[in-house]
Amino acid sequence: MDINYHISKEVLCDQVADRLEQMILSDKTQVGQKLPSEQALATGFGVSRPVIREALAILRARGLVTVQAGGGSSIIIPEPIQMLDVVNRLTRMHHISSEEVYEVRIQLEVMAARLAAVNAKPEQLKRMADINRKMEREKRNAKVRAELDLQFHQQLAEASGNQLLSIFVQSMNGILQTMLESVFELLQSQEDGVSYHKRIIEALSSGDRDRSEAIIRDHL
Repeated sequence: MDINYHISKEVLCDQVADRLEQMILSDKTQVGQKLPSEQALATGFGVSRPVIREALAILRARGLVTVQAGGGSSIIIPEPIQMLDVVNRLTRMHHISSEEVYEVRIQLEVMAARLAAVNAKPEQLKRMADINRKMEREKRNAKVRAELDLQFHQQLAEASGNQLLSIFVQSMNGILQTMLESVFELLQSQEDGVSYHKRIIEALSSGDRDRSEAIIRDHL
């Protein structure tokens, strides 16, 4: 990575972090590579090492770099969990209701179901069936069933073949976990969930987009 930027002294660490982020995002082949040393970065940007340390801390918070055990920082790909945390905070701070959450979830899942009806691979459908069987065995554990339910729907999103859609669905899991635990306290809803999942898998296996959408809408 060629470093030769000199910047103004206003909010130095933020500026350095932004420049480094631009450089990282402009070349995805750098993922996994080690960043230059703090001294090399400091020289390249014309700032002090403490400024570089703060800039690297910002990039770690953004999920773009990680600190290695032997020292130094390496470039990584941000994990969806970070988006999950942000969405969870926004939902709480903006007092977003359960109804609003479910409205968005339905639209995402409908899109996932329609795409998965065309793109789902046999191994993905098998994983969905395996998860559903585990749900059936965990009738008395609402927490575990909620986790498995989220795994099922996450697998559905992945089967859609749309990576961004999969990330969006995963970003809502933290919000939905508590809601689902409450739902699974009701025996009838537990039985219906497993039954609907079986029907969803059958519809996806047949490649029927409309039927897959109709079942997922009824389910949610």
